[in-house]
Amino acid sequence: MMCAHFCTIFDVCFFITRQLLTLRDSLSLSLSLSLSFSHHAGRGLTGTKLGCGEGGCGACTVVVSSVSYDAREDSYSYSHKAVNACLTPIYALEGHHVITVEGLGNARDGMHPVQMAIASAHGSQCGFCTPGFVMSMYALLLNSRNKSNENRISPRDIEEALSGNLCRCTGYRPILKGFVDAFVENKVYSQETIDGDISNAFKKSMKVSDGTTVPICASTGQPCTNGCGDTDGENSSRTDDGKVSEENGTNTNAAIKEPLFPIELKRRAKEENGLVTLAFQGGNAMTHPIHNDGVKWHRPTSLKELLDLKDAYPGNDSKIVCGNTEIGVEIKFKKASYPRRIHVSGNTIEELGRISMNYDNGEAVFGAAISLSDLEHACSSKEASNVERFIAISKQLKWFAGRQIRNVSTLGGNIVTGSPISDLNPLWIALDAIFVVTSKQGGNRYVKARDFFLAYRKVDLKPDEILKQVELKAFNDSGISSTTTGKEYFHEYKQSHRREDDIAIVTCGARAFFDTSTGECLDFSIGFGGLSFKTIFCSQTASGMVGKRMTKETLDFLMSAIEKECLVDENAPGGMAQYRTTLAKSFVFKFFLHCVGDLRSVVNTSSSSTLYELQQNELSSLGRNERQSVVSGAQYFTKKTTGEVVGQPLAHKSAHIQATGEAVYCDDAAKPEGCLHAALVLSTIAHGKIISVDSASAVEDVPGVLGYFSAKDIPQNGSNTIGPIAHDEEIFATEYVTCVGQVIGVVVAETRALALKAADAVKIEYDILEPILSIEDAIAKKSYYTDEMIGMKGMLGHALHSGNVDEIFANEDNSSDIKIISGSTRVGGQEHFYLEPNACVLEVTDNDEVITTSSTQCPMKHQAYIADCLGFSRNKVTCKAKRLGGGFGGKESRSGFMNVAIAVPAYHLRKPVSLVLDRDVDMQITGHRHSFRGDWKAAFDVKSEKILALDVKIYNNAGNSLDLSSSVLDRALLHVDSAYNIPNLRAEGYCCKTNLPSNTAFRGFGGPQGIMIGESVMDDVARHLNVAPDVFRENHLYHEGDITHFGQKLIDCQVRSCWKELKSKREATFAERRKAVETFNQMSKYKKRGFAATPAKFGIAFTALFLNQAGALVNVYLDGTVGISIGGVEMGQGLFTKVAQIAAKNLGVRFEDVHVLETSTEKIPNASPTAASASSDMYGDATEDACLQIMERLKPIQEKMGKDASFKDVVNSAYFQRIDLSAHGWHVTKNLNWDWSVGKGNPFNYYTYGAACSEVEVDCLTGDVNVLRTDIVMDVGDSINPALDIGQVEGGFAQGLGWILLEELKYGDSQNGHNWIKDGVNFTRGPGTYKIPTANDVPEEFNVTLLHDSKNPRAVQSSKAVGEPPFLLGNSVYFAVKDAIYYARQEDEEEVEEGKVFNLDLPCTPERVRIACGNAFAYGSRNYKTRITI
Repeated sequence: MMCAHFCTIFDVCFFITRQLLTLRDSLSLSLSLSLSFSHHAGRGLTGTKLGCGEGGCGACTVVVSSVSYDAREDSYSYSHKAVNACLTPIYALEGHHVITVEGLGNARDGMHPVQMAIASAHGSQCGFCTPGFVMSMYALLLNSRNKSNENRISPRDIEEALSGNLCRCTGYRPILKGFVDAFVENKVYSQETIDGDISNAFKKSMKVSDGTTVPICASTGQPCTNGCGDTDGENSSRTDDGKVSEENGTNTNAAIKEPLFPIELKRRAKEENGLVTLAFQGGNAMTHPIHNDGVKWHRPTSLKELLDLKDAYPGNDSKIVCGNTEIGVEIKFKKASYPRRIHVSGNTIEELGRISMNYDNGEAVFGAAISLSDLEHACSSKEASNVERFIAISKQLKWFAGRQIRNVSTLGGNIVTGSPISDLNPLWIALDAIFVVTSKQGGNRYVKARDFFLAYRKVDLKPDEILKQVELKAFNDSGISSTTTGKEYFHEYKQSHRREDDIAIVTCGARAFFDTSTGECLDFSIGFGGLSFKTIFCSQTASGMVGKRMTKETLDFLMSAIEKECLVDENAPGGMAQYRTTLAKSFVFKFFLHCVGDLRSVVNTSSSSTLYELQQNELSSLGRNERQSVVSGAQYFTKKTTGEVVGQPLAHKSAHIQATGEAVYCDDAAKPEGCLHAALVLSTIAHGKIISVDSASAVEDVPGVLGYFSAKDIPQNGSNTIGPIAHDEEIFATEYVTCVGQVIGVVVAETRALALKAADAVKIEYDILEPILSIEDAIAKKSYYTDEMIGMKGMLGHALHSGNVDEIFANEDNSSDIKIISGSTRVGGQEHFYLEPNACVLEVTDNDEVITTSSTQCPMKHQAYIADCLGFSRNKVTCKAKRLGGGFGGKESRSGFMNVAIAVPAYHLRKPVSLVLDRDVDMQITGHRHSFRGDWKAAFDVKSEKILALDVKIYNNAGNSLDLSSSVLDRALLHVDSAYNIPNLRAEGYCCKTNLPSNTAFRGFGGPQGIMIGESVMDDVARHLNVAPDVFRENHLYHEGDITHFGQKLIDCQVRSCWKELKSKREATFAERRKAVETFNQMSKYKKRGFAATPAKFGIAFTALFLNQAGALVNVYLDGTVGISIGGVEMGQGLFTKVAQIAAKNLGVRFEDVHVLETSTEKIPNASPTAASASSDMYGDATEDACLQIMERLKPIQEKMGKDASFKDVVNSAYFQRIDLSAHGWHVTKNLNWDWSVGKGNPFNYYTYGAACSEVEVDCLTGDVNVLRTDIVMDVGDSINPALDIGQVEGGFAQGLGWILLEELKYGDSQNGHNWIKDGVNFTRGPGTYKIPTANDVPEEFNVTLLHDSKNPRAVQSSKAVGEPPFLLGNSVYFAVKDAIYYARQEDEEEVEEGKVFNLDLPCTPERVRIACGNAFAYGSRNYKTRITI
């Protein structure tokens, strides 16, 4: 049926997964697409996740399709784009078809091959990101098909298609492998048809009451009676009651059905020949149920209409919106207001969608509204592949954002934004491009790109003007004689924290035109981004290069000139001043070599002799430090005999519903009737006294806002303090605030948008006090947590001692064989970046009972906090958690304060209240991995090459409350030995009290920081001794039966077995691999490779002994199925899957017959946090205990009925004999004996061991790091599920790699660094500024082996914990990078003392790596101390 509203100017009509939506004034059009999905949750469209709200994570990816009709050919063409729903205005979708993950398939009726591929390959763990990956891959499939239905996808295509999708769990390899195997190797999709033709539009048919068969309309799902399709091959049947029945058509496999393109849109394209002009007025800002701010939208369909609008509404009276990728972020995060918006695209205005390219002379015209993807495709075409300027544009765009952003971002939007770190604008400057701007009154105006950028985000556009197009001149159109034989060289450069989908630190476009007869430079131009408040043109350098030949003297001139024109002020926003200037020089040097390398072959012989003598070992500096292949690798494990459910690599229990978007997370669940929405009122300063709080203007007399609640509203019997160890944290700040983001109050309203607006309007006045923000500050001011401060005894001030450290150090003067060195290791923090932001919903029901669902790893803590706050008994509070979209420790203790905050308004209003944190708020207020500093002194024997003693003081930045910081520090003290036997060791720990948000648990819980300090000692001593670090490490590894520095005997110590397996598993020994690295480095001056191997030893148990207990409830039903409740939470690690496997084995039932229910405090009380890698051990053992109880009760019946009796029959017989078919299992971790007062005993049940070796390649001119290969051997005992364990190994390693290389937290600190950020504010609070690894960052070759023949009698089914230990192995990459830097420093012109060591703060970002490498082109000293937030 046709929609009668398509041609009006008031309505917006589009399809979401073939469901027609017509939006009138009753629905906001400024809402992003993903938020409209939440509003339409009743449609079941919760698979599209809101992960960040800024287009940086890909969790909200959908496919937007459109159709155009060619009347001459009488044919249709289709466009399919993966887009970020969070940034896509609904208005832009008018006349389009939006495909969500629900439109592809579902677990009940059949899954699409894309969904099946990722689920079957174990590519989904927590699953929150999975639908986004599915949709990005689906878009690639749609766009890769040709008329013969052949699939032409390469592994590289797949990696690039997924460039805008982040995963925190898997390490990416299984995702890529699943898609590559399905769509490159097996081509399971190659026979599908997705062209939207009428002949394929009807996949189902139905019989109607008269018995005739009619097709089901692909759009409406109703019987089609208008004859728009045929029913060839359809089958159907009548139901017994004669009613209409629906059946699959000829293609009975629902998994390969496509969400067909709506017939209505095809007809419209044919009948109306394109989109129509639209205008729409949004709702009232304060009273409308969908908060909208009354935005007026326009969609012109001609250049004249657009210019008329800009003439009528010039300047800020109207804002042109194309992809909304910049404006959407400004509106959300910068509170920008644009009351009139004009939507423009190249599809609606022909002149702005123009692409014209001359491949012979380089001329080009690009319309301002073409998407960056369209520009990329045009410049990477076969015809453009021989033109350097087009190649450079294409390559620069490859690294610009993710595919979803490039699909909608436009060339004009990118230019007029005027970003000083633009990727493309330096290229337009270097190409001397002309920007054609136009207006109704003034017509066309031509502005040189070099003159267009006036100031910070200010360009040369008059209020009524728009950018029409970009024009490129011919190669030699620069006033050069037409008789001159010349050649143009052009290259692009960019360096960012992360190669893929990251904003630039510095960008560059460089062009040179040479007379090939003389070798003289006739024209030179270079543009930079990231060096100033605007994109700059280096005019003096350009003019000085004219007439010069590319000699050594010219190179010297370039370096001097660039340093003068590109000097960055030390206090410039963004920091990294020395690095940014160094990058500019390095880019110019690369371009110099790029030109010289080719000029020798094109200029005449007499002229070439004067050129710079390019050395063979300098060739490696050319181009980017790009990967050569998509991540691949092998996984080795011992598979159990078929039929044994334990030991099988079964898929995650929820993998299929995660791939189809059916998996429900906290914010997906249907809210209770009348549910209100909350927003937190947060401190905006790091330290201060609260003078006043004015909530009146935000709350009073505003319809839809129900109130502001704070500490004064806590019930009389309730408490305003919480804390997992010490109750030293206020729920609502009362007198003082001690960090940015501390909760002061909470606003509740009828909609989330209204609550957020009201919270922003609360006015707070402070008396600002001086903050303490760093470990250095805390040490200087002796700001440490103490027992007296928290009112508890024996919690802080812990230390460990073994041997006699002082005696060894005293012997240095008496023995020439003993040497002592000292150092300081600084380790930065890390954001958890779980893809699912914190969320909770709470309701106070009758009889003052509380029911809450939250995304927490510890429901029991939420139960306790809420009960204490409201003055309730705990038996009145039920806390549930179904599944988490990642946790990693971040939802163990820091998710509780927000849940208890909404309990107060829920109590007073007697209505349910929901709270969902925006990503930026979550990252600001919930804390991170602790930053650490370790000051150490080591004594070693130069003859035996052994460390004799180690003395270390360890500090962590705890933040503004203790939280779990003392326990985190304790584990660091217990792991500072790493895996090495150091006979004399002393370690002391200090928790620093600072004015940052309280830091908290994170995978490894202090172990990685302590181990990194210990490994740094090993590496530095090995360098002093001039011994290969891997040999030195091996010589210190623990043996079976050794005693740790805290007195625990190592039983079943497998660290040497892992090391041996690692050395022998691959084709070369460590020595041979190191030799290969040395050979490469001899041949390469500016790219260096490094190699390192490191072990892992991680203790398994909670160091707080009372937490080592767990319960499980197992219920057997009369149909032979099993239901299990445990206290642990499923957050992607596969806990529920392993528990089901254990139960299935013990009960002798099928794995499919076991179901693990959501976690709830009403079923399993007093449960410990799902943490410490121990949950599978604890809850698996508790489940086994319960199962064995049941089997013991069933044993007499089983014996009586015989071995052939089914479990179902035995259960039914037991039921009729009144035998209990339910059992509560219990686990208590044995073998634990620990007392911090003496610092000796057995704090751990056992250890998980591992070893890894990594090879990296470092671009010494930029600091970019490429991980070439990593091999891991992990001791996981007798694996319960090898697929899940390998997934944990790969994902844990990738997370550790991120901590090592990429993930830098930047807090404002006017005294110690980052003084361009306000004190205490986290600048890196979203994917735009905080970079976790992408698929392009994990090792190119990634091999994992699970140690064979390893048993563990101390855990259930002889298995071992695996969640945290693999994280430790990321440090193999750190030391490989350091190894490469050592080689680079040997190339320095300065004499490098043999054995000299250097500090490399963690994370070793490109800045730190480049500065550490040094060389003649670096600006400033390589000993420059980069700023680090610790």
